[in-house]
Amino acid sequence: MNDELTEENAKPPGSRRIFRCCGLMVIFVAVGLVTLDLIVRRVIADKIGDELGRKGWQVEVGEFDYSLWNKEIEIRDLNGVSLDPKQIKQFGQVKLDHVRLRYDGSRDNKIGGVSIRGFNSKIGRIDKMEITPDKSIRIEGWAINNPVEFGGGPLIDVNQVNVQYAAVSQKDSKRFEQIILDVSRINIVKNKNGQWLTDSIPRFQMELEKMQSMKSEADMPEVDSLTIKIGTIAFQDLGKNGEIKVINVNQTIQENGNPKGYALGVFLRVIGVIAGAKNEANL
Repeated sequence: MNDELTEENAKPPGSRRIFRCCGLMVIFVAVGLVTLDLIVRRVIADKIGDELGRKGWQVEVGEFDYSLWNKEIEIRDLNGVSLDPKQIKQFGQVKLDHVRLRYDGSRDNKIGGVSIRGFNSKIGRIDKMEITPDKSIRIEGWAINNPVEFGGGPLIDVNQVNVQYAAVSQKDSKRFEQIILDVSRINIVKNKNGQWLTDSIPRFQMELEKMQSMKSEADMPEVDSLTIKIGTIAFQDLGKNGEIKVINVNQTIQENGNPKGYALGVFLRVIGVIAGAKNEANL
């Protein structure tokens, strides 16, 4: 008969029970943390959906993640559609591949940064956007689409946008120190009814004049320095099998020191560049 005691049997019964209880507690805590994590993810994702729902949007959140340590929230595969018929017509279905919100650590939960990847809607797309509130905005791969009657493809393809906020008080937050737009291509389309998109320029000009004369929240933001670089301008006739003529313009438009009155002047100079390219294309 083996009288030797194993290490386990050598422990008093009370100690064995304590070790077992500690082991069970570890398991319960681990399971609880995993369950809590899943619940928090679902609750916050539902809260995001509810908040957007109150603003008139129906959304589905694919994946949700968060980091209390880094003070970050991540959302992947967000799909939404407005419940407003006018907005449905304007935006269609909105899709976002990835959104990251970073908080600055203050008690009032101010957002310290926003990162967006893969935004797509009826009005256009954004490949990548980084926002640091009250400091900077950087966009890569931005397209604004033509109206459906003009083909619905990109009207403006922008390589990059760089925006720097001016160091002013919060109530003057619409003021920017510098905006640079690197436009790779502008696509001007003639629809099947024989109407060029540029035929609406007089109406756009009137709208800008109204906005510039208003003194309300609808005012154009103040900009100290605005630079627009234009690479090419393409002209497409949908009535002629979609024939396209591309004109290299490589022009830069700059407006400095005119923070309140830049909009109309810059608009007319862009139209001048388009008109020159149209003449060069013999259209």
